[in-house]
Amino acid sequence: MIKIDLHMHTGEDPKDGLHYPATKLLDRAAKLGFGAIAITLHEKVLEDERVFDYAQHRGVLLIRAVEWKINGLDVILCNVTGQREVDAIKSWSDLRALRKERGESLFVFAPHPYYPIGHSLKRVVEEHMDIFDAIEHAQIYLPWLNFNRRALHVATEHGKQVIANSDAHNLWMFGRHYTLVDAPAEPTAIWRAIRAGKCQWVSPPITVWECARMFVVDPLTSRRQGRVIESFPRIRA
Repeated sequence: MIKIDLHMHTGEDPKDGLHYPATKLLDRAAKLGFGAIAITLHEKVLEDERVFDYAQHRGVLLIRAVEWKINGLDVILCNVTGQREVDAIKSWSDLRALRKERGESLFVFAPHPYYPIGHSLKRVVEEHMDIFDAIEHAQIYLPWLNFNRRALHVATEHGKQVIANSDAHNLWMFGRHYTLVDAPAEPTAIWRAIRAGKCQWVSPPITVWECARMFVVDPLTSRRQGRVIESFPRIRA
């Protein structure tokens, strides 16, 4: 069994203003024994090959992925070929066509689908269930307030697998929420195993303090709108 997390953000993300680069996240992934992770920047594919080389050096499979928007709603695409491929996806029909073209090598899941935020899929995920391989059990929930419950019900109803991810926007958020998969660290093998149900998700509830830290403390102290931090900064003349 390998430990994976398929939904995380780093300082390379153009929208979040985070304070750590992908290499720092990879260091933590290696320390925590993750076999594979996906860095899912908002509408931007991480394409710096030096980061992928660094991941290999640290013994972690880094999967090329993106948190994309279709009609303003979030969807996560894993094992994409690059920015050019995802830029062509403007509609659900486009994504459906790409699924047909790529076959089992492309993995698509619904992130935080029933959370009360404007860019969550909500009922749209059920309208396009044929596109999705899995439904996410998101990290941000309390024992007495859990917006994942509807997601679990819908996944069962439609015969889809559930995967847990951290959706980390800070290093401390990454590590306790993950999926164990019975597969070697190779993208298509991981997708086959998840689709076959050879996986187990781990996602304990967070505390009230952790919730406050995510939504109040971190945005005020460690995030800066418009900031981009690269793993390997370009040398500018």
